[in-house]
Amino acid sequence: MASQPIKNAEYVEVVIPTGNVKSQIYFPDLPNLRNRPIFGMEAYTANEQSTSYSGASVVTATLSTDVTITLYYDGGEFIQIPFASLRRIANGASGAGIYFHDIPALAGQNVVWTKSYISMNANVASFAGKNFVFSVYYNR
Repeated sequence: MASQPIKNAEYVEVVIPTGNVKSQIYFPDLPNLRNRPIFGMEAYTANEQSTSYSGASVVTATLSTDVTITLYYDGGEFIQIPFASLRRIANGASGAGIYFHDIPALAGQNVVWTKSYISMNANVASFAGKNFVFSVYYNR
């Protein structure tokens, strides 16, 4: 699938509560992305954005290497994606135009965000009080 110019984007924060001991944190309900065909996702770490729009610390690049994103689609199918593969810098994208990351399994599916989650496979306590930050690219 060739890269496509961004049409619409939604900034998404997933909060890891202080004192968290869970290895999976679910995405919040994202009303602006309900029933929207999703075509790409981009993840950010503290290297790209030190604080989220809400003012919280963003997960570091070092921590993010042991994180997996699980996205559920309408109909019960799902895909698991390494967080690091969603980072623009990690994938060597250039600044020549703004393009989103194509995820072959995201070809316009509707993601059920409240069933989708982030798995932290390393020391869960080190994620507490930080946010995961994404841009989600979609068509109207």
